[in-house]
Amino acid sequence: MKKPVLFGLSVFILALTLTGCATQIPESVRGDGGELTTFTQVKAAPEATVGQQVRWGGVIAEVRNREDNSEIEVVGFALRSFGRPESNDETYGRFRVIVAGFADPEVYAKGRMITVLGTYTETEAGMIGEYVYEFPVVQASGVELWREEAPRIDDWRYDIYSPRYRNYLYGVGPYRVHPYHYYPYHYYPQGGVIRSGTRPHRSDGTRPSSQQPSQQPSPQPRQRIEHRPPVDREERYIIE
Repeated sequence: MKKPVLFGLSVFILALTLTGCATQIPESVRGDGGELTTFTQVKAAPEATVGQQVRWGGVIAEVRNREDNSEIEVVGFALRSFGRPESNDETYGRFRVIVAGFADPEVYAKGRMITVLGTYTETEAGMIGEYVYEFPVVQASGVELWREEAPRIDDWRYDIYSPRYRNYLYGVGPYRVHPYHYYPYHYYPQGGVIRSGTRPHRSDGTRPSSQQPSQQPSPQPRQRIEHRPPVDREERYIIE
């Protein structure tokens, strides 16, 4: 009785995972969930795969604007689970994308990552330098331009997003990244002590003194008392 329950639970979790991966893909290139043809399948059978839907991506190599449409030449790379092209040296080839209207070369800049959803229409010959190359052509129905990713630190000892990162104060648990930029001192806007580098300082720019202030009140200055010589009684009467 337990096996059917576990099997059904496994199927449900798998379906939920696949649905979550699909929803991460941008809506512009998500498609209707139908079968997609890969670049390798098109190169192997260019005539048999005409009219099939594809989702390819890569890096823009060149943009050519025509009278009624624009042609984008792309260096193809494998796509991640959320639709963004991989950034590596393993390309599977080049293809051309036809988009309606004007494609501004400043927006569709050379080197920018792009993902395209569309229909494979034909293969046309073109030149890459002096080399003759067969370009698969895609009529685009959706285009996604990607922003540049923030650089990641390759050394896991300093990459706070690495699961192997260990903070010297908070360890490796879920709190290994301090909420105040993993500094050991909190920031207080009024006179609080924060830490920058290796020496603590106050929020107003001054550094706290290492000496502890004295708890005893400072002594008051002593008053000066003038001492006059004794005056004889008779002289005192004369003075008066």
